[in-house]
Amino acid sequence: MAPPSMDPKRIVADDASKAPAGSVRSAQFRRMVSYVGPHRRYLAVGILGAVIAAALNAISIGSVVPVLNILVQEHGLHGWIDRSLAEARTGIRNLDLVIVIRPEEGPPDAWFRRVAESPPGSTLSLQLRTPADEGGEEVVRQVTLEDAPWWGGAARAVVSLVPRDAGLVNTLIYVMGFLVVTVVLCNVAKFVAHYYVAVGVYRGLMDLRRELYARVLMLPMSFFTQGTADIVSRFVQDAQEIQRGLLVLFGKFVQEPLRAAGILVLALWLDWRITLTVLLVGPWALLIFWKVGDSIRKANRRLLRVYGTMIDALTTTLQAIRVVKAYTTETTERRRLWRIDEQAFRSQLRITALHAFLRPMLEVLAVVVVSVATVWLGKQVIQHEIRPADFGALVLVLAMLFDPLRKLADVYSRISRAAAGAERIFSVMDLPPETQLLEGAVQLPELAEQIEFDNVTFAYPGAGQRSLCGVNLTVRRGETLAVVGPNGSGKTTLMNLLPRFFDPEEGSVRFDGVDIRTAALKSLRKQISLVTQDAVIFEATLAENIAYGAADATPERIEAAARRAFADEFITEKDQGYDTMAGERGAMLSGGQKQRITIARAVLRDAPIFIFDEATSQIDSESEHKIQQTLKDFARGRTTFIVAHRLSTIRFADRIAVMDRGTIIDTGTHEELLARCPLYGTLCKTQLVE
Repeated sequence: MAPPSMDPKRIVADDASKAPAGSVRSAQFRRMVSYVGPHRRYLAVGILGAVIAAALNAISIGSVVPVLNILVQEHGLHGWIDRSLAEARTGIRNLDLVIVIRPEEGPPDAWFRRVAESPPGSTLSLQLRTPADEGGEEVVRQVTLEDAPWWGGAARAVVSLVPRDAGLVNTLIYVMGFLVVTVVLCNVAKFVAHYYVAVGVYRGLMDLRRELYARVLMLPMSFFTQGTADIVSRFVQDAQEIQRGLLVLFGKFVQEPLRAAGILVLALWLDWRITLTVLLVGPWALLIFWKVGDSIRKANRRLLRVYGTMIDALTTTLQAIRVVKAYTTETTERRRLWRIDEQAFRSQLRITALHAFLRPMLEVLAVVVVSVATVWLGKQVIQHEIRPADFGALVLVLAMLFDPLRKLADVYSRISRAAAGAERIFSVMDLPPETQLLEGAVQLPELAEQIEFDNVTFAYPGAGQRSLCGVNLTVRRGETLAVVGPNGSGKTTLMNLLPRFFDPEEGSVRFDGVDIRTAALKSLRKQISLVTQDAVIFEATLAENIAYGAADATPERIEAAARRAFADEFITEKDQGYDTMAGERGAMLSGGQKQRITIARAVLRDAPIFIFDEATSQIDSESEHKIQQTLKDFARGRTTFIVAHRLSTIRFADRIAVMDRGTIIDTGTHEELLARCPLYGTLCKTQLVE
C-alpha cells in the first residue's frame, strides 16, 4: 500500500470544505460553548449575580404597587396589606369594592385588620354589593376564613418596619428609601454578573484561539498555498464574533429571561388571567427570532469571508507599497479596495436591516398586546371591578415584561452571528494536521547513506501544470549538490519536498531507502537546516532570531554562529548589539543583513542536512565571498543542497544538477556540464554570472 500523502484537496479552507450551515442547534455552536466549560466557576458567580439581580429587579418593580396604594388609596401601606390578607382569607377579590361595612363594625381599615388577624375557621357574615350588571343589589354571605397565605407573615413583618401612625408622607419616604437600597443592591449584583461572565468568556476564547493557533501551525504547507488572509480573518473577525456571542449568551441570554421570570411572577400575582392572555404573543415572537436569526447568520458568514478578502488586499498592497508608488498605481489599488469594501458594505447593510426590523416588530407586538390589556383593565376599572391603583400597577408591570423580550431581540441575532464564526473556525480546526496524517510513523535515524528522488512528480494545488515531472536523483551522504536552472524550472519545489512541506503526487523521496511519508515529521525535519530564498525575520531581537528553534542556545553559541555568517560585523555596530529589535519582518535591517541573520540561524542549528536556497542574492560581493568560505567549511561532512545564481557559489559543489521545466536533464561537475550540456553553458553565460 502506498503511504498516505498530504492531499491538498483535503486541507483547504474554502466553502467547499466547510461543515453544513449551522445554527444555535449545530455541533459547532455546542463546541463553541464548551470552551467556557473549564471556567464555569466564573460563570457560576456571574449567573448567581444575575439571579440575585433579577429577584431584586422584580422587587423594585413590585414596589410600585405599595406606592400607588399609598398615593391613591386611603388605607395606606398597612391597610393595603391587611386588605390583601382579608381578600386571600375570604376568597373574595377586590373586597373593598363590593363589601358594605356597617358603622358598628368600625372604619374599613380596622375591619380589614380584624379579618386578617382572626383565627382560621372563623365565620363572618358579610354584606356584599353585586356588580351593576347584576342589579347592584346587596346580599348577605356567610364566609369561613381560611389559613393565612404563605406570604402573609413575611409581608406583615416587612411593613411592621414602618409605624402605623407614620402618616402617608412618611410612609412614602420609607417605601422610596427601600426602593433606593434595592436598586443599589440590584446594580451591584448586575456588575458581578457582567464582570464574572466576561472573565469566563475571555478565558474560554483565549483557549479557543490558542488551540486554533496550535492547529494552524500543524497544518501542511498545501493549506497555506491558498493564502493566509482568510485564516487571519478567522483569528480576528470570527473570534471576535464568537466572543460577542458568548458574552450575550451568558449575559443577556441568562439575565434577561431571569428578569422576565421575576416580572412574570409579579404579574401573575397581580392578575394571572390577564398575564396568561398577554403571554400568547410569545410564539409569534419566537417565530420572528427564528426566521430573522437564520438570515443574520447567513449574511454574517458572507461578511466574514469578505473581511478575509479585505485583509488579503490590504496586506498585499502595503507589503508592495514601493512597487505601488513606483508604478503610480495608487488609484488602481484604491479602486480595488473600494470594490471589496462595497461588498462588505452590502453585507453589513443587510445585517443592519435585519436588526432594524427585529426590534421594531417586537415593540409593535408589545404595544398591541399592552393596549388590548389596558382596554380590558380599563373596562374593569370603569365598572368598579378593580381598583385604579391595581390597574396602574398591572399595566406598568405588563409593559416592563416586554423590556427583557425587546433586549432578547439582539441576543438571538448575535448568537447566530457567533455560530457563523464558529463554523468557519472549526472548519479549520477539524482539518487533519500533518502529524496525524500517518498512523504509526517510524522514527527516522540520522542519514547514513543517501537521499533518493524516485520518479517524483508534483503539482501545486490549483496549478494548471506540474512543477516536477519524473525527477530521478540520488545524493550521497556528505555530498554537496548544486541545483541550477532557469526561473520556474522547479529548483525550489524540489527542495520543498525534502522537509516534506509537500508530498509528491507520484514517486517518492527516500532517506536510506525509507519513504519519508512513513517517517515521523519531527525526526525528519530535525535533520535539516534551511535557508530560504526569502529571508524570514521575526519581530524579536537579533539574538532571538539567530537562536530561533534552539531554545537552549547560549550567548556564546549565538555569537559564534553570527561570526561564521559574518553577521557579527554589523550586529556589534548597533547600540544594543544582539539585543537590538529586528522590527516587523526585519524592517530595521537591510536585505543583505537579513540574509546573513538567516544563515547564522542555520549554522547554529548544526543539522546534518543543509538546504541553501539562493540566499546570497541581496548580499554584496565582499560579504558573499566570506559566506562562500563559510559554506565550504559548513558543508564539509554534511549533505548539502545549494540553489544559487552565482557561479562562484556552486563551483565548490561535488556535483551540479541542471533542471529545466520540472525535470533534471543532466548532472555532473562544472567542467563536465560545460562540455556536454548546452543549457548549462547558456546559464553560465546569462544567469550564473559573477
